[in-house]
Formats: sequence, C-alpha cells, structure tokens
Amino acid sequence: MDTSILLATYNSSYFLRAQLNSLYEQTDLNWELIVRDDGSTDNTIEIIREYQQKYNNIKILEDNEKGLGAMNSFMRLLEKTKSEYYFFCDHDDVWLPHKIEVSKNAMYKAEEKNKNIPIIIHTDLIVVDGNLKVINDSFWKSSGIKPNILDNKNFIQVFNFVTGCSMMFNNTAKQVSFPYPKLTPMHDWWIAIQTLKNNGKVIHLENPSILYRQHGGNEVGARKVDLNYFVKKVKNINATLKGHQEHIEFLKEAKGLNVFQYYFYKILYTIIRKI
Repeated sequence: MDTSILLATYNSSYFLRAQLNSLYEQTDLNWELIVRDDGSTDNTIEIIREYQQKYNNIKILEDNEKGLGAMNSFMRLLEKTKSEYYFFCDHDDVWLPHKIEVSKNAMYKAEEKNKNIPIIIHTDLIVVDGNLKVINDSFWKSSGIKPNILDNKNFIQVFNFVTGCSMMFNNTAKQVSFPYPKLTPMHDWWIAIQTLKNNGKVIHLENPSILYRQHGGNEVGARKVDLNYFVKKVKNINATLKGHQEHIEFLKEAKGLNVFQYYFYKILYTIIRKI
C-alpha cells in the first residue's frame, strides 16, 4: 500500500463505528489503516479488533506509552508508519465518500508539476453536531479562514488554516516535519508550517470532504469567528494573552517569527480578512 490512514483513538467507542464505516464506503479503497490507542478505558480496542476480523488492511500500532494526547499520538503514528502518502483521521468525524479519491487526484496532479517537494492537500469541512445535523456548511467561512491569504510561510505561523482531518500529505512533507518542538500546539499546524517553510505547496480544495462533528468533547473544535468571538477574547483577556505567550514560546523554540512579527501578522490578517 502506498497510502496510510492514521487514526488516533482514546475512549472513542461512541462515534468510532460511524467513522470506520465511512472509511469503507470510500470510492477509493486502496489504503491501509494504522491505529494507535492512547489508553482507552472503554471498548475502543474491541471495536477495532471487530473491524480487523472483517477487513485485512487494519493494523494496530502497539506501544507502551499512554496519555500522549492527540498531537503526540498522531506524530507517533506518523513516525512509525512508512508510506508515500498519509491521511490523519479523527475518531469522531465522518468522511464523505469521495474524500480519498479527490485528494489523491489533486496530489498526483500537484506532484506532476512539483517534483520532490513537500505537498499538502486539504479541504473545507461541513460542521455538524453530535447527531450529524449540519451546523454550518463551510468551516472556512464560519471561522474566517481564507486559504489564499494564509497560504504563506509567515501567516501560517500565526493562524493554522489546515485542519488535520481534512489533509493528505506526501512523504516529503513527513520528512521535513521531524524532529518537532516539544511546544508544538498541534500536528497539522506543524506539518503545514514545515511544508511552507521548505518551499512546499499547500493546496486547498473548496468542496468539503468531512462531516466535522462537534459534540463538546473535541480535542480541537470549530469556532465561529464573529463579533461575539472577539468580545469573548477581550472579556477573557488574561486567557487570551496566556495563549499568545504560549504560541510565541513555541515559535521561539521553532526558530520562527519573533514577538513583533507575530503581532504584526496577527493584526494584518485581522484587517485583510474583512476586505
């Protein structure tokens, strides 16, 4: 197999079957599924083994470390898997049937024009509630994400516009993403930063490929960026500034933007996105 889907689980039993079913309803089934569990206390592993009995392309990554969290668990999966292409898979979403096929076709087309560089393909998402009822038909619009603007090695260090569960990336993008700083906020963000930093391509597809489930227990979730969002930021100024400081410390460790550049690009994008 030249394509690996990396699934990180933790107490995932409630939504896991729906996600696994959506993988096996894809129009492209030429892939392997690699699962790493982070110490579930429910029947997550039993469900995975149940599907292993039905399908021969599921592997469980066995290791003794538990409690790594989503970011480190995904990076462990990526580190231990050898493939040409990778997808990250959250346990609680639902993939639309053409996700893999469309992403692969876009990747192959991009690689024809750009040899031996890191490439990410990513898409918009449909935001849904715990019962898959549509909340917003465009995650990008509701979150104020404009990929054409953010596709830049400076803006990406301030705003992560590449959602991990919507992305496909090649092995070259993986290679430039190790090692990674201890203070890295999320796996998808770091890979996007490194891809652009190493003269790679981040290609966005407008059509959503995911039902992005929001149920209150998400590690990282969707948020609507509007006036109320900024009012909450001001009301919770201490938490906001703490978040900024943690981000700045990460960029310092990653040898990225300094504090002045960080706020410059943050303010600049806030202005540009309104135009």
